[in-house]
Amino acid sequence: MSLSPSAQKICDVAVKHFARFGYDASSLAAIAEGAGMRKPSLYAHFAGKDALFLQVLEIALDEEKVVARTSLAAQGGPSDVPGDGYLSGLQERYDGSPHFQFLLRTVYAPPVALREQIIEKYRGYESELRSAFMEGLEPSLAEDRANLLTEAFLGVVDSLQVELIYNSPQTFEVRRDAMCRMLGAFAAASAQPGS
Repeated sequence: MSLSPSAQKICDVAVKHFARFGYDASSLAAIAEGAGMRKPSLYAHFAGKDALFLQVLEIALDEEKVVARTSLAAQGGPSDVPGDGYLSGLQERYDGSPHFQFLLRTVYAPPVALREQIIEKYRGYESELRSAFMEGLEPSLAEDRANLLTEAFLGVVDSLQVELIYNSPQTFEVRRDAMCRMLGAFAAASAQPGS
């Protein structure tokens, strides 16, 4: 969906506001003010807080889909760990992207009224992440092993995303390193003939 420049400006302000304050503590008046308009003008673009919140979620998911596809398409570089390019960029994106901060905080602590819609949208993203990861795997990998490795990767992604929200960058790095080693060992064992 293409947004007008004014609607895009509202979303740019809203993502930072929602990422910082969450849904319940966010104020449409503060978002409108940050976008350089009055609250009634915001309603010309969005029916209310729910509509704005879900639009910002769509934008954040679209941004993350691009990041995932790009980093997973580049698999097979210096690391033998499938998905390492995506996993190694998580901390930097979380620190530098209000969209990614908003996305994770929304998915792992959704507002009750929007929970089902948020989960449905995230499952769509997760499905794309699954596909992108599988496309980057060694074609000779047996299907059952590829499926198992993919589900392990998605479990690692979930775990590390929670770490980003609730722990320090140092703890995140220790856990990311440990999980990548396990994922790499499993991938290497899965590639062995007869495994």
